[in-house]
Amino acid sequence: MLLLLTALLLNQISYEMDEVVVTAYRYPALLKDAAVAVIIIERDDIEKLNPLSLSEILNAAAGIDFKDYGTPGGVTSISLRGVPSNGTLVLLNGQNLNAVTNGMADLSMIDVNTIERIEVVKGPVSSLYGANALGGVVNIITRRELSRPTIAMKFAPSTPALDDPLHTNDLSLKLGLPVKETQFDISADYGNSDGGRSNSDLTRYHVSGSIVQRSGRAEYSSFIYYGEKDYGIPGPVPLVDSIHPVPQFGDSTATSVFDREIDRSLLANLSADLQVTDNIRWHNRILADRKRTLFSTTYAGWSSGDTISEEYDYLTHMFGFNTLLTSRWEKLALTLGLDATYDTLLTQTLSTMSGDTTWHASSTNLGIWTELQVNLNDILSATSSVRYDRNSAFGDFLSPAIGISCMPTEMIWLKLSAGKTFRAPTFNDLYWPRSGNPGLKPEHGWAYEIRVESSMLPNLFAAVSFFLRNVKDRIAWLPGDDNLWQPQNVNYLKIKGLDLELEHQIAGFLTHTLELTYLNSRQTNDEIVYDYYDAMADTSLIIYEEIERPAAFTPDFTISSVLDFKLPYGFGLNISGQYASRRFNYYANYDAYPFVSMDTKALDDYWVINTAVRRKFSSKFSLSVGVKNLFDTDYALQFGNTVTDLDYPMSPRTYFMQLSYCHNPIDDR
Repeated sequence: MLLLLTALLLNQISYEMDEVVVTAYRYPALLKDAAVAVIIIERDDIEKLNPLSLSEILNAAAGIDFKDYGTPGGVTSISLRGVPSNGTLVLLNGQNLNAVTNGMADLSMIDVNTIERIEVVKGPVSSLYGANALGGVVNIITRRELSRPTIAMKFAPSTPALDDPLHTNDLSLKLGLPVKETQFDISADYGNSDGGRSNSDLTRYHVSGSIVQRSGRAEYSSFIYYGEKDYGIPGPVPLVDSIHPVPQFGDSTATSVFDREIDRSLLANLSADLQVTDNIRWHNRILADRKRTLFSTTYAGWSSGDTISEEYDYLTHMFGFNTLLTSRWEKLALTLGLDATYDTLLTQTLSTMSGDTTWHASSTNLGIWTELQVNLNDILSATSSVRYDRNSAFGDFLSPAIGISCMPTEMIWLKLSAGKTFRAPTFNDLYWPRSGNPGLKPEHGWAYEIRVESSMLPNLFAAVSFFLRNVKDRIAWLPGDDNLWQPQNVNYLKIKGLDLELEHQIAGFLTHTLELTYLNSRQTNDEIVYDYYDAMADTSLIIYEEIERPAAFTPDFTISSVLDFKLPYGFGLNISGQYASRRFNYYANYDAYPFVSMDTKALDDYWVINTAVRRKFSSKFSLSVGVKNLFDTDYALQFGNTVTDLDYPMSPRTYFMQLSYCHNPIDDR
């Protein structure tokens, strides 16, 4: 609170609490009425950062952390306020991107050039969205309103070495055409990279399109997206010295020079919004997606000289429907909603060791929810919501939530919220051949938050959030009675934390943002402390102990700051920096067999500074040049497979250029 009061004494960004958000309610509503923390990132803010990836955009916001393998095309996942990535719901234009196989969304599939707006809800929203909204929701929005035809192109090469300027390339195209009451949009992107390590090359492309038709009190829309990436998976950097030799199937920079993956994703939806009366709105949407992952790997077998080759083919389909009816009156708004989805998974494994395996899984989910928002008076509003989910795999779950938004003065908003949230077991947890556990329950817990927002000065916004979360019945893979590893509901996570958000403008030419998160995150896990197997008798004895530790993968502190200067003659300068404290992971140590201990490994804290200069030459052309990781910081965000390997290093200092062309823009960018 002291930091917030200090911020209020600083000078000078107009913050519009009357801005409309969609994600916090699943229908358009005012930001000031949202009882949970909501972040809005507009296209102008994105362009100032000159991002090469989506993580650069979201890293600038408090409460957000990433797992990144540091190689082009590698899976990038997000966590909110210490909740793992499989508990953070990611949407593309409102459509779920989380995979049913592992529960995560791969953000590297998203082309940053198509993004017009991002809404992040950092609070309990399972009462609206159901499973996987344990940490919150990130909604990536690509659609924008057009008043005239638009064409935009961008060429963005980047490189870690100036003598190889086309090391990594990205070329994007966007077309928009409004014709009377109909709007057409199409975007395409192609990218490639040689990578910075052996077997780290990437080729990817995507195309998406939408049509919006308005007719009287109705709006009809459709959206389709297809993305594909083909990339190498080098694994962690191996430790190579006098004791540790070069990996059998790798080299000094890569654990494997053979492992590769192809990801293909197709999403589509059809929507109809009907303004039935002045007070009643009815929204309907049909959704479908198809995701396919092809993975091939080569590794050493148990016997000396054995070489094992395996190929995996994961194919998932989703078909769904949702509808919601909203009644808005002067003092209240009532929403009734229904979500229905059907998911299938077909997996084929070709292995020279275990032979060929095929397994199939499916599930249905029906979610019914309602939300009531009441404006008690000019300064106080209350929101309550509850959702009931029935899933064919894990059964029933009830998710209630309540929130209060109060405006004690014209420039201060006080918000309180509480809600029960959950994460569904994944298909891998439930149905993995010979190891899945169909009896798993969802991970679940309560989330609480107190938030103060203020814009006492016309050019200043400041906010501070205090939050508490607990997650029970966390799923972990442990040996069962038959000594086969199987997922079980055994672990616990407790998170206490604080977010600080500050944005202000100085003298009209400098905008400064500061985002800070502190997390006190503790895990309580069942850990193996004794593991004995008697081969003669074919019996085993495993002893567990409940042990509390700092939560794995989670830094205590993250700080982000951005300085954006408007300079004479159309120039601009952007300097951004991110800091994260150390994060830990734990590895079982069997050196004292049958006694088992746990080794702790840390990824060091780091500062990363990015900078760019931009110049607008006309209403159509602009150029940006800059450097990512200006001081060539050596850091990692993702742990390796063992205590001794060198993890997954992030990109070194990288030089980039972005040449943009936009004809007939809808604004003055």
